[in-house]
Amino acid sequence: MQKSGLRYFLAALGPGFILAATSIGPGSIVSSTNAGANFGYNLFWWFLVMLAFRAVFSLAMNRYTVVTGKPLMVGIRERYGKVWAVLAGVFAFVGQCVYGIGNFMGCGLGLNMLFPGLPVKYGGLIALVICALLFFLKDLYKKMETVMKVLVGVMAVIFIISLIGTFGIPYDGTVSHSLVGIPTGSTALMLSLLGTTASLGTCAWGSSLAKEKGYTTKDIDQGGLRSDVIAGVVAIGVVSLCCFFVGANLLPGQPIKNGMDLLNALSGLLGAWVRPVFGIGFLAAAISSFMMAPKLGINLLLQSLDQDSGMENRLENIISILMLVFAAVIGFLYSGAPAQMLTLAQIGGVINTPILGIMTILLCNRKDEMGEYRVNKPFTVALSIAYVFVMVTVVNNLINIVSGFLR
Repeated sequence: MQKSGLRYFLAALGPGFILAATSIGPGSIVSSTNAGANFGYNLFWWFLVMLAFRAVFSLAMNRYTVVTGKPLMVGIRERYGKVWAVLAGVFAFVGQCVYGIGNFMGCGLGLNMLFPGLPVKYGGLIALVICALLFFLKDLYKKMETVMKVLVGVMAVIFIISLIGTFGIPYDGTVSHSLVGIPTGSTALMLSLLGTTASLGTCAWGSSLAKEKGYTTKDIDQGGLRSDVIAGVVAIGVVSLCCFFVGANLLPGQPIKNGMDLLNALSGLLGAWVRPVFGIGFLAAAISSFMMAPKLGINLLLQSLDQDSGMENRLENIISILMLVFAAVIGFLYSGAPAQMLTLAQIGGVINTPILGIMTILLCNRKDEMGEYRVNKPFTVALSIAYVFVMVTVVNNLINIVSGFLR
């Protein structure tokens, strides 16, 4: 990248926005809103922890790829054995197959918000056709980078507008305004938020995107790599926290089931103008996740199996389309993902977090591969603290969930 100043930093942005667009989907919107609606401001601290966790691990994974020329999953397979890589790849693939069902329904719901006479499932099919056709575009990475920047911008503006609309609503004391706490019943939701907001599988795919972007060690030195990671994390934080505070301010004690519940609540208090505005933001979130999430899952699986992968890889794109079709079939049959499938996906995400976390720390500290770009002690400490903190929270929440089942 032969640019400098602001032009350089704008040109350096890309993978972070693709990851943000992938992470912000119907599920994350509903989970973030319910975090506020159910527990007030108590889980605000958890969002900050997740965003910091995502930032340090994304930067570390991308740094490893830029220095070695190998995506993280390839490094795991080559240095620590294919078993760990395949395990992480399989769970990432299964998780994205399942989450794709929610994205399919979310796309249909978003189109229904804009065109009320259009059935949700048929709206999902329209989104499927659009996404499948886009996979056949040439120079797909650059085109998707541009599209996802626009979609993330649209989402950020619209959800900020939605939040501003709730400021005049008086506080009735239904939920707590304390910014710190682990309220009773919040454990499962905290795990769900971790799986959408700070998935290490998504961050690992980001290392592949960093390679396709063409970053070099100069981008590490000049700060372009860091700027991209920060911009992507900030975008996720803006949308997630807007939903969180909308839930706390607008729906205290009134959890929502889907985006339509949220739209109806917004419309009831703010007026009919909200429907098309929120519908555009919700559709942007759904269709970006619907298209990119399959790429994430199959990309990591192919890498773990020592197969070629990439944004324009034919096999990756064919399987991605098949994943979209699978989501549509299940969506038509069950009107959403069955609870057993969602549980399997969440378990996979919980298993992936410790594997990818510890492997990232080990790989980034390998002097034989990283050389002068091996992460320094303060960075390693930051990675370790973030990893331990999140894992302790995850294990504690799992214990609470299991204990609840055994009672």
